[in-house]
Amino acid sequence: MDFITYLSFDGTCEEAFKHYETVFRGKIEAMVRASDMPPGVQLDPGSENRIMHARLEVKGRLLMGGDAPPGRGHKPQGFCAHVKVEDPGEAERIFRELGAGGKVTMPLGDTFWARRFGMLTDRFDVPWMVNCEKPMGQPETRGRPFTISRSFDVPKDRLWRCFASAEGMRSWWGPKGVTIVSPSMEFRPGGMFHYGMKTPDGKIMWGRAHYREIVEGERIVYINAFSDETKGLTRHPLAPGWPIEMHTEFEFSEAAPGKSTFKVTWMPLYATPDEQAAFDAGHDSMQQGWTGTLDRLSASLKA
Repeated sequence: MDFITYLSFDGTCEEAFKHYETVFRGKIEAMVRASDMPPGVQLDPGSENRIMHARLEVKGRLLMGGDAPPGRGHKPQGFCAHVKVEDPGEAERIFRELGAGGKVTMPLGDTFWARRFGMLTDRFDVPWMVNCEKPMGQPETRGRPFTISRSFDVPKDRLWRCFASAEGMRSWWGPKGVTIVSPSMEFRPGGMFHYGMKTPDGKIMWGRAHYREIVEGERIVYINAFSDETKGLTRHPLAPGWPIEMHTEFEFSEAAPGKSTFKVTWMPLYATPDEQAAFDAGHDSMQQGWTGTLDRLSASLKA
């Protein structure tokens, strides 16, 4: 037995299924018009180009639909078409593309059961849920965290200001050799820091930080990931086996009068065993990368 979603449209089935074919990266297997019916079948006037049956296959799953006869179509109600996605980046892409021209009824975001969950009504009046569930029974982070810290000869509030604005981050953020371009920031829980890292050869890699917790002068917690120019979630462009998202904690403390200490704790978020292994094996390179970044921060504080 199987349960298959069958959608009803009022003359827009063909357009809708061509849209879904692109969004879900599937293949339309059937698009039967009323005019394709056998001779002798009586058709409603004006229904010749309406779709009697459409069938879309996506990774072995089916979505079906058709147009109602003229004058008998109505907006769907009392249900939602549900899309289960394994990758949060794919969930973000599907939600964005599926909802183009439609209306978001619940923004896509983190919930207690899902890495991403959101609801929308698309431009064809079909209601959808997009759901990327958290792994059942798996803790958010696990394994050996990466940590690094450094003390600076500046008061804690001076150090904090380097993190609290896009311009403050632009002057030092990122590994040695990169230039931060087009930074934007909403420095609040739920906000985002989005930026490009331009390498000496002119290439740009995008990154983003979604803030979870901000305690003024004390602590910043965010989810870090590679991104694209439109703030979408992507995998590491040079290491596709790297965890797609990282749980990041910044801690600020006073080391002595006029001196402060900054500590970073990094952990992969809901990593697969292979992603966790890549993270564990990458501690030395992370040490090197963060050392270069903190060198830039130190130089910025002295400027």
